[in-house]
Amino acid sequence: MPIAWASLWSTPLYDTGGSWTLANFLHLFGDAGWWQAVLNSFAFAALTTTGSILVGTTLALLIARTDLPLRRLYSGLTIAPMALPGLVLVIGWQVMWAPTGYGAHLIETYTPFAMPFDLYSLAGMAISGTVIATPIVFLFARASLASGDSTLEDAARCAGARPFRTLLSVTVPLLRPALLNSGLIVFALSLESLGLPLLLGKSNDIELMSTYLYVHWTGGVPGQEGALPAGAVMLLMVVTLLLVLRNRLAGDTGRFATTGAKSRPAAAVQLGWMRWIVSAVVGTFLGCATLVPLAGVLLMAFTGILSPFVSPWSVLTTANFSAVMSNPGYTDSILNSLLIATVGAAVATACVVVIAVVAHRSNFRLRGSLEHIVLYPRAVPGLITGMAFFWTFAVLDRSGTFQATLWAMAVAFAVRSLALGYSTFYPALTSLGRDLDLAARTSGADWWTAIRTVVLRLLAPALGVSFVLLFVAMLNESDAAVFLVTPDTQVMGLTMLQLAASGVGGAVAALGVIQLVITAVVLGAGRLLFGARVHV
Repeated sequence: MPIAWASLWSTPLYDTGGSWTLANFLHLFGDAGWWQAVLNSFAFAALTTTGSILVGTTLALLIARTDLPLRRLYSGLTIAPMALPGLVLVIGWQVMWAPTGYGAHLIETYTPFAMPFDLYSLAGMAISGTVIATPIVFLFARASLASGDSTLEDAARCAGARPFRTLLSVTVPLLRPALLNSGLIVFALSLESLGLPLLLGKSNDIELMSTYLYVHWTGGVPGQEGALPAGAVMLLMVVTLLLVLRNRLAGDTGRFATTGAKSRPAAAVQLGWMRWIVSAVVGTFLGCATLVPLAGVLLMAFTGILSPFVSPWSVLTTANFSAVMSNPGYTDSILNSLLIATVGAAVATACVVVIAVVAHRSNFRLRGSLEHIVLYPRAVPGLITGMAFFWTFAVLDRSGTFQATLWAMAVAFAVRSLALGYSTFYPALTSLGRDLDLAARTSGADWWTAIRTVVLRLLAPALGVSFVLLFVAMLNESDAAVFLVTPDTQVMGLTMLQLAASGVGGAVAALGVIQLVITAVVLGAGRLLFGARVHV
């Protein structure tokens, strides 16, 4: 891999000469700032993982196993952060719940309460990260609850256990495989997070491994370029070890199987007089975590100044949108993102189709390894993906002509997003019996003709869903662009990240609203046309 080569080479790969060396790693290991970033990263990931497991499991149990009112609404609000651009949600948290935020000031001024945390601290960052990561744990836990049988729970109740004791002593322990798997995924994603720590940790000089790489790249010191790929290799090794651990743990799930020949759903736990109180608590939490930050983004986008001392209705304006639409840099980033998302999603969907049918509908000798090859890039941090493609293009394209185009960024985005399209398409493919395409082969059609004229036509809705989700993923991508962007190839996500880090609020909020509208329109169209849903 070029990134490993760059970490062990004495000069940048785009220069001539150089030799093998360990100096890059020695320089990195001698930097106290790197070790502080490592410590902060693991603390942030541990806090985020713990919080998301507690919150996600609680919500899954309440929604799937109790008679909680408004369950469907709360389920949608819980998974909403997965459909929203993550950076927009972080900006909303910054606008509303920062120490000087609009919402925090209103609470401290008009209520006897004070903000229980500082958003710009490591704990505050973990709280925001918990909201973003909770949907992953929630979906894993809910899927496990939905697929399990109620035999053991019924046996516990027959033995005299009360509903809540049954829930805690039987149901929750059976969730251990789902929680271990989702927890490891959240931990790995927390280590690679860039936008959240860059926006929230900067004011208190809290640096994570991802922001260390970003800051040292954008303000790099000549002669120290090799330390960055060395740091990326270290981060990649940690994430890879976590994935190996996840796969080992996933292999033990048979010990937790409870479904017999005939399964039936468990009876809902009756909350009694507490059901509306619990519902109010859940609704308040989800509203403060998702709806209030989104309202903050909207307020900032449509006001000249967002201050609790000034009524927002008196300063309503569309000036922020006018500033965005009149700035060629901003409009180019919007058009570039739309172009990359449209063309990239179409090409990626075609690649997903080829990979899936070869892996599941052919006799190709190495077909079993294709799934792992496709899924791995999604688990690799976006920063490392972008850096890997940077060094790859530096080796293959010495002139830098291709690297400076949107095509280079589209390739990186597409490779990183392939797993999402594949995970959406291949279940539909495997659920389709082989009788029809085998009948076509019997009638004289060759393998590709049978796939094209029978299988793909029947799976057209699944293709549409894959395209929609790939479009949204590539539209919202920003991390992989850090090492590939040029002044002519800016994309929305990275533009917003750079503006937010510079403290330019109104334009960021306006761009965020535009990104939200595009995402909502595409997801809505996908839901209407193909039944596309957000899922893991």
